[in-house]
Amino acid sequence: MTTLKQYRIALQIFQANRLRRDYRDLAEIPQYEPVGEFFFNEIYGPRDFTERDRGARRLHQLIHALPGVRLRDVEQVLELLELTTTLDDGLALLMLEHQIGTDFDEATYEHYYFVADNYDDRLRQLDLVRDSLYNVFHLSRSQLLGIGLHRSRLLARLVGMEAAHEFLLKGYDALQGVSSIDHFAVTVYDRELARLNRIYGRSA
Repeated sequence: MTTLKQYRIALQIFQANRLRRDYRDLAEIPQYEPVGEFFFNEIYGPRDFTERDRGARRLHQLIHALPGVRLRDVEQVLELLELTTTLDDGLALLMLEHQIGTDFDEATYEHYYFVADNYDDRLRQLDLVRDSLYNVFHLSRSQLLGIGLHRSRLLARLVGMEAAHEFLLKGYDALQGVSSIDHFAVTVYDRELARLNRIYGRSA
């Protein structure tokens, strides 16, 4: 019998592959390749993010070790992670309840994406993706932050936040070669909004 965890992994694999396909052109732009890999693997990748998300909820314990960063600077990222998990869990449960095989195709995925009936939450997710990209890009301009992230690895491990810390560090490193995030952020937002509206039969 297929479990909810297996559906969750199948869903993550599908979404990661779909994003790689739809944003191949962005990944082929040298400055955006590391950002694309971070986007595909660290947010939508087929992995268990339980430890990362648990640590992220306690990020206030680590902020003091990161120069120039306040908790509100990363609140959008934390909300994005939590909302993404909630939406994916809900969709996986819906497909499980309808006994859809884990080898589902795109048409089946989009059908249950629509049946889930959470357009407003999906729109909020897109807003958070865009705003988080801009905010984290701004933070990534600080060399002091980079030093703080690299030096606080031991502290993160000691307080049980190693996975959340690694997520922040990978995001910071992925943005170091980016001179402007505008094209990446706008392209992702516009394409995903068009896709969302197509699935829900709404006009732009």
